[in-house]
Amino acid sequence: MIVTAPSQDQSKNGLRPINLNTDIPGILRLLELVFGASLRAEGRPIIASNELAAQSPAILWRLSPAAAKLSLGFVWEADGRIVGNVTVLTTELPGRYLVVNVAVHPDHRRQGIARLLMQQVENLVRQRGGHQILLQVVKQNSAAVELYNSLNYTTIGSMTNWATSVSRLRRLELNVESVRPPIRELKRQEWRAAYALDCQVLDADLQWPEPLKSDVYKTGFWPRVVNFLNGRQAETWVMHDEASRQLAGLARIESEWGRSHQLTLRVHPTWQGRLERPLLAKLIRRLQSMSRRNVQIDHPDNDELVNALLQEANFQPRRTLTHMRLDLTR
Repeated sequence: MIVTAPSQDQSKNGLRPINLNTDIPGILRLLELVFGASLRAEGRPIIASNELAAQSPAILWRLSPAAAKLSLGFVWEADGRIVGNVTVLTTELPGRYLVVNVAVHPDHRRQGIARLLMQQVENLVRQRGGHQILLQVVKQNSAAVELYNSLNYTTIGSMTNWATSVSRLRRLELNVESVRPPIRELKRQEWRAAYALDCQVLDADLQWPEPLKSDVYKTGFWPRVVNFLNGRQAETWVMHDEASRQLAGLARIESEWGRSHQLTLRVHPTWQGRLERPLLAKLIRRLQSMSRRNVQIDHPDNDELVNALLQEANFQPRRTLTHMRLDLTR
């Protein structure tokens, strides 16, 4: 009796869902190749080294929260090797999804792989009842921007990440006595007004990865306790327009143990062009009395005044990311 078995074709080609048991090492190698230099420059390594990724048993990847984030999405395989990847992340808002890690091996570009990966993402989100897909792309990557435009993504805006260190900060020239309205700390009962100002100035989808939480400016005993237990602190200063009885601008420092100081600068449209310098000057003076860490701020790249002020204060632009959105119709 002769038993035959079908031969297995070792040459695999095409698009398929991510298999968490087998694909993580290959995905990490691809991401390291495509994004590695920029990620290392930002101090954000990709989960683990490639050697560790290749040697880790599949069960460890399944137990890893970081690797689990890569599980929803698709890969493009050519001859048993992963040459394309896209990852889809869920968000706290139902029906809202993020696209990250759109990567194609340099030897396999201009073959339509990225387009097919993105079309499959749209199919996936539609099947899940989603209504919105968001992504970030390097502003200077015109080929990627053109691809997303052709897939009906629209541009929300672009955010530039600026960075420096506390020791390198330069103070801004300012006549403090002439500053009007005066700068003061945010009052406890003003947290809703601060949130409203932030939302009015910056589109919610320019906040990444989640829109701003409604209680982000809330102060009081319990928020301070929670921040203390988590090694965080936050300070907010505002300029209040007495005539309109509303906040004209705000400046904020958020600090977390082991991380850079993160700055926020918001000015009401009516007051734009007049309050940016005093608010940024306040942030700089405060930072120079705080722990010697790196400092970062993400700010709209089309704000030429703030861009000039940040350069004057010795910040350097690191990257500009364009935020794009696809609204799905039923």
